[in-house]
Amino acid sequence: MLELEKYRKNVFACERCGVCVYKYNSFSTHRVCPVLEHSVGFEPYNPRGRMAVARGILEGELKYTEALANVLTACSTCMGCVQQCGARDMETGEFKICVPEVTEAMRADVVNLGLAPPGYKAIASRIEKNRNPYAEPNEERWKWAEGLNLSFDKEKIIYYVGCTSCYRRKEIATDTVNILKKLGIPFGVVEDEWCCGSPLLRTGHRALAEKMARHNVEELKGAETVITSCAGCIKAFRQDYPKMGMELPFNAVHITEFLGGLMDEGKLKPKERIAKKVTYHDPCHIGRHMEFGIYDQPRALLKAIPGIEYKEMFMTRENSWCCGAGGGMKVSNPEMTVEIATDRLKHAKEADAEAIVSSCPFCKTNITDAVKATGSKLEVYDITELLAKSLGV
Repeated sequence: MLELEKYRKNVFACERCGVCVYKYNSFSTHRVCPVLEHSVGFEPYNPRGRMAVARGILEGELKYTEALANVLTACSTCMGCVQQCGARDMETGEFKICVPEVTEAMRADVVNLGLAPPGYKAIASRIEKNRNPYAEPNEERWKWAEGLNLSFDKEKIIYYVGCTSCYRRKEIATDTVNILKKLGIPFGVVEDEWCCGSPLLRTGHRALAEKMARHNVEELKGAETVITSCAGCIKAFRQDYPKMGMELPFNAVHITEFLGGLMDEGKLKPKERIAKKVTYHDPCHIGRHMEFGIYDQPRALLKAIPGIEYKEMFMTRENSWCCGAGGGMKVSNPEMTVEIATDRLKHAKEADAEAIVSSCPFCKTNITDAVKATGSKLEVYDITELLAKSLGV
């Protein structure tokens, strides 16, 4: 059976009204879908069009092909379309239509039928062999932590670092560790940490993703709280793992939730002054993807830093513009991801910000790539970097 069949009701609930594509609001003159804004503009490159494709497949009017598989890669699964869609259950308030889930189901069908694009095949191969999507040796996962004296014992609090922070954005991992140590938080890490599986799920490799997930849950048993500084990882833990039938034996929290709680208790008090105009970019995976988006804690943490002059950008919180890197786009459509991130640089400039801050290593990577591509003078930080500096670590 096609994975898409599981979403038949979802697909046929779509009336193709186009609110997911063209809806304008008092806060925005942008359209809804970042991919549509930076693609050739054909209907399959927007949410309404992808739902029409899904319906065509279910009705037998269309078949999966390599050409269609390539079209399906052009979606960052940012959930912007879902945020604007008015089709909700009147009793529960739940979304009847979730285009990203339908898109991921079609990607899973493409993988199962042997039609996966080269980039998708490559990411699965890397993760299966090296337990990370970057083709880095698994045994070097903790190379960044040399000299930090991390505990590999079974602690009640575990810091799940994630692949991007281990191999590409090591400063986020280091600063997170230093913050936890500065605050006197006893914590450990899991020596045999594997990819959370999020890149696999976004690109249709569901069986391999489940293998990663089950390994991680087993390794994390005994922990009461698992902290991660990656938006993709927290979505995997809180949303994707339960959908695979796994009950988490621990509480998974994003670093901004954890530190925000400590600040509320008076245990975290940034002291060092950072004289800078900053704005905050909401990662999709801890924003729209969460049942209750993580919007307030990151802003509260930033505003607590002495000297920070906070500037709110155009299109934020549940209406935030995607950085462009999610949903496997960085491997399948790298040029488009940078174009979408460039929009965010414009928003930051319009807000008169000197720096753009996020709380996802993937967002930082892609926005940094946009800065390099455009020659922008905008500074890019993860929130842990500024907090670490203000705490003097």
